[in-house]
Amino acid sequence: MTRRRRPRIRTFDLTPMIDVVLQLIIFFMFTSQFGQISRTPVDLPVEPGEGAEATTPSLVVDITEEGAYVVDTRPMTFDRVVALVEREIARSGGAENVTVLVRPDRNAAAGALNRLATELASRGVRRWSVATRTEAGGG
Repeated sequence: MTRRRRPRIRTFDLTPMIDVVLQLIIFFMFTSQFGQISRTPVDLPVEPGEGAEATTPSLVVDITEEGAYVVDTRPMTFDRVVALVEREIARSGGAENVTVLVRPDRNAAAGALNRLATELASRGVRRWSVATRTEAGGG
Protein backbone atom coordinates (compact mmCIF):
# COMPACT_ATOMS: atom_id res chain seq x y z
CA MET A 1 0.00 0.00 0.00
CA THR A 2 1.42 3.28 -1.10
CA ARG A 3 0.87 6.30 0.99
CA ARG A 4 0.29 9.59 -0.67
CA ARG A 5 2.08 12.44 0.87
CA ARG A 6 -0.08 15.37 1.70
CA PRO A 7 1.35 18.70 0.67
CA ARG A 8 2.58 20.65 3.66
CA ILE A 9 1.06 24.02 4.18
CA ARG A 10 3.72 26.51 5.09
CA THR A 11 2.78 29.28 7.46
CA PHE A 12 4.32 32.66 7.90
CA ASP A 13 4.76 33.90 11.47
CA LEU A 14 3.71 37.56 11.65
CA THR A 15 4.57 38.07 15.32
CA PRO A 16 8.08 39.57 14.79
CA MET A 17 6.77 41.93 12.12
CA ILE A 18 3.92 43.09 14.37
CA ASP A 19 6.39 43.68 17.20
CA VAL A 20 8.58 45.84 14.96
CA VAL A 21 5.61 47.85 13.69
CA LEU A 22 4.37 48.51 17.22
CA GLN A 23 7.84 49.63 18.29
CA LEU A 24 8.01 52.01 15.33
CA ILE A 25 4.60 53.44 16.17
CA ILE A 26 5.66 54.03 19.78
CA PHE A 27 8.94 55.62 18.64
CA PHE A 28 7.25 58.04 16.24
CA MET A 29 4.57 58.96 18.77
CA PHE A 30 7.23 59.75 21.36
CA THR A 31 9.43 61.80 19.03
CA SER A 32 6.53 63.80 17.62
CA GLN A 33 5.40 64.70 21.14
CA PHE A 34 8.95 65.57 22.18
CA GLY A 35 9.02 68.38 19.62
CA GLN A 36 5.97 69.95 21.20
CA ILE A 37 7.10 69.42 24.79
CA SER A 38 10.43 71.22 24.34
CA ARG A 39 8.80 74.55 23.50
CA THR A 40 8.70 77.31 26.05
CA PRO A 41 5.21 78.72 26.53
CA VAL A 42 5.24 82.25 25.12
CA ASP A 43 2.36 84.50 24.16
CA LEU A 44 3.20 85.10 20.48
CA PRO A 45 2.28 88.36 18.77
CA VAL A 46 -1.04 88.30 16.92
CA GLU A 47 -0.19 89.11 13.30
CA PRO A 48 -1.15 87.64 9.97
CA GLY A 49 1.66 85.57 8.54
CA GLU A 50 2.66 83.79 5.39
CA GLY A 51 2.10 80.35 6.88
CA ALA A 52 4.51 77.75 8.16
CA GLU A 53 7.85 77.36 6.43
CA ALA A 54 8.56 74.14 4.61
CA THR A 55 11.99 73.82 6.21
CA THR A 56 12.57 73.18 9.87
CA PRO A 57 14.69 75.78 11.62
CA SER A 58 18.25 75.01 12.67
CA LEU A 59 17.71 76.84 15.94
CA VAL A 60 14.62 78.07 17.82
CA VAL A 61 15.14 80.96 20.24
CA ASP A 62 12.33 81.99 22.59
CA ILE A 63 12.23 85.46 24.15
CA THR A 64 10.20 85.62 27.35
CA GLU A 65 8.11 88.52 28.59
CA GLU A 66 11.02 89.59 30.78
CA GLY A 67 13.37 89.66 27.77
CA ALA A 68 15.25 86.48 28.72
CA TYR A 69 16.45 84.10 26.02
CA VAL A 70 15.40 80.43 26.13
CA VAL A 71 16.62 77.62 23.86
CA ASP A 72 15.13 74.13 24.25
CA THR A 73 13.42 75.20 27.49
CA ARG A 74 16.80 76.20 28.97
CA PRO A 75 17.27 79.85 29.95
CA MET A 76 20.47 81.24 28.46
CA THR A 77 22.44 84.41 28.51
CA PHE A 78 22.63 86.43 25.32
CA ASP A 79 26.30 85.51 24.89
CA ARG A 80 25.43 81.81 25.13
CA VAL A 81 22.74 82.19 22.44
CA VAL A 82 25.28 83.90 20.18
CA ALA A 83 27.73 81.04 20.83
CA LEU A 84 25.02 78.54 19.83
CA VAL A 85 24.42 80.46 16.60
CA GLU A 86 28.15 80.44 15.84
CA ARG A 87 28.34 76.71 16.53
CA GLU A 88 25.36 76.12 14.22
CA ILE A 89 27.05 78.17 11.49
CA ALA A 90 30.22 76.06 11.83
CA ARG A 91 28.25 72.80 11.92
CA SER A 92 26.12 73.57 8.87
CA GLY A 93 28.97 74.85 6.70
CA GLY A 94 28.15 78.54 6.62
CA ALA A 95 25.67 81.19 7.70
CA GLU A 96 23.66 80.78 4.48
CA ASN A 97 22.67 77.27 5.63
CA VAL A 98 21.35 78.36 9.03
CA THR A 99 17.66 79.09 9.63
CA VAL A 100 16.66 80.64 12.96
CA LEU A 101 13.11 80.89 14.29
CA VAL A 102 12.63 83.55 16.96
CA ARG A 103 9.53 83.19 19.18
CA PRO A 104 9.18 86.45 21.14
CA ASP A 105 6.50 86.96 23.77
CA ARG A 106 4.23 89.75 22.59
CA ASN A 107 4.76 91.61 25.88
CA ALA A 108 8.56 91.45 25.63
CA ALA A 109 10.49 94.62 24.97
CA ALA A 110 11.52 95.00 21.33
CA GLY A 111 15.12 95.60 22.42
CA ALA A 112 15.73 91.89 23.06
CA LEU A 113 14.55 91.00 19.55
CA ASN A 114 16.50 93.86 17.97
CA ARG A 115 19.67 92.82 19.78
CA LEU A 116 19.33 89.24 18.52
CA ALA A 117 18.51 90.40 14.97
CA THR A 118 21.60 92.62 14.94
CA GLU A 119 23.82 89.73 16.03
CA LEU A 120 22.32 87.37 13.46
CA ALA A 121 22.89 89.93 10.70
CA SER A 122 26.47 90.61 11.82
CA ARG A 123 27.22 86.89 11.55
CA GLY A 124 25.67 86.62 8.09
CA VAL A 125 22.49 84.76 9.08
CA ARG A 126 19.86 86.08 6.70
CA ARG A 127 17.28 83.31 7.00
CA TRP A 128 15.54 84.04 10.25
CA SER A 129 11.90 84.70 11.03
CA VAL A 130 9.67 85.80 13.87
CA ALA A 131 6.91 83.40 14.91
CA THR A 132 3.43 84.88 15.17
CA ARG A 133 -0.04 83.50 15.55
CA THR A 134 -3.37 84.42 14.02
CA GLU A 135 -6.37 85.28 16.21
CA ALA A 136 -7.72 81.75 15.94
CA GLY A 137 -4.37 79.96 16.30
CA GLY A 138 -2.40 79.21 19.42
CA GLY A 139 1.28 79.74 20.20
